[in-house]
Amino acid sequence: MEPIPEDSIVRINVGGIRFQCYRKALNTFPDSKLASIEKLATECYRNDSNEFFFDRNPLLFAFILDGYRKGLLHLPKDHCGITYKEELEFWNLSARWVAPCCWETLYKCDSDVETMKQLLISFKRTNEKMLVKEGSDDLKTRLWQFLEIPNSSKHAMVWSMFISAIILASTLMQALASLPSFQVEPSEVEKETLKRYTKWYNMPFGLTKPHPSILYADFCCHVILSIEFIVEFVVCPNRRSFMLSPVRIIVFVSYVSYWIDIMLELNLDKLANSHALNVYVVFKYMTILMLGRLFYITKQVPAFKILGLTFRSSKQELKILVFMLGVLVFGFGYTLFITELLQESEINNVFVAMYWALITLTTVGYGRYVPTSVLGHVVAGACALCGVLVLALPIGVIASAFYTFYYNHKYASKHLALAF
Repeated sequence: MEPIPEDSIVRINVGGIRFQCYRKALNTFPDSKLASIEKLATECYRNDSNEFFFDRNPLLFAFILDGYRKGLLHLPKDHCGITYKEELEFWNLSARWVAPCCWETLYKCDSDVETMKQLLISFKRTNEKMLVKEGSDDLKTRLWQFLEIPNSSKHAMVWSMFISAIILASTLMQALASLPSFQVEPSEVEKETLKRYTKWYNMPFGLTKPHPSILYADFCCHVILSIEFIVEFVVCPNRRSFMLSPVRIIVFVSYVSYWIDIMLELNLDKLANSHALNVYVVFKYMTILMLGRLFYITKQVPAFKILGLTFRSSKQELKILVFMLGVLVFGFGYTLFITELLQESEINNVFVAMYWALITLTTVGYGRYVPTSVLGHVVAGACALCGVLVLALPIGVIASAFYTFYYNHKYASKHLALAF
């Protein structure tokens, strides 16, 4: 086909809609497909209607052709950015020609796609219909679904609520055991053992122990939880992944430490040497890991899972938050130390001043360290204002990411439910 004169009108049919423009307008973007439209004549030109035909989206082409006329491409706000990118790729148009006012529409789809990918990965890890092989319906599989996936059936949901209640009851027992009203005096032999604690470790140990009813109730809770953990491990389709889970490692260690601790507790009068007492103290402190069982309850609350995804996707914002907080803590802390240097103040070193700055910046306001000089009060006021204004900026971005994950999680749940 011979070159079309610059002042001639070119007719372009896109998806059944006819567009017309001057040939010189198509030269706005020299590297695009329409800039050399004559080369497309063998494929797209129709002699009967004297026009070029392209089977593409006519609504989006209207914005693209308008970009040829204006020199900048504008995007419709009500269209998917991915679809527009596909159109730009078809017409050989670079994204650098997109107007700044439309950058958000063009690139927001990338973050949305990344968000959905992370949600789908999370669903594949937690949804039993994706973990279990297709067509598998044996007893182990059904038992695994029953124990691990609360949403697999009504009975599984009831069991999950029962286990959650047992975990909360066990945690409550641990808390009640620290109250004087739920403690009793040990035997004379156990008192002698506790006195040896005080002598060997040079620190006072309480001469009381939890009430037997508290110990028995906690014992029953741990029997149920331990059996449930063992059965989960036996029926798990992938035991290696099961035991490599950080939460399950913590729970496993906490159960082992509890059973060792309870055996030592029942035989407290037989701990006659320092090595046995060392073992008892170590496992006594390790029982704090039992708080990791509370993560079991989070399986029923999607918000906790979304919160973890939010933190993982907001690493850059968290880095900015930590960096800004560190700079402000050091700056205001050192400044306050200088202003209080000649005063009779409890802020007598830089580290105390930095602790004060951290408490003030995070708007906690807790602590006995306060400035006493007039200049110190000025620094304190500036520090409080910076904490409210500066630190709120990255937190707002993280909160926005949480809302995005939360609503996309709802959409993904509904969409994936259609596949099963």
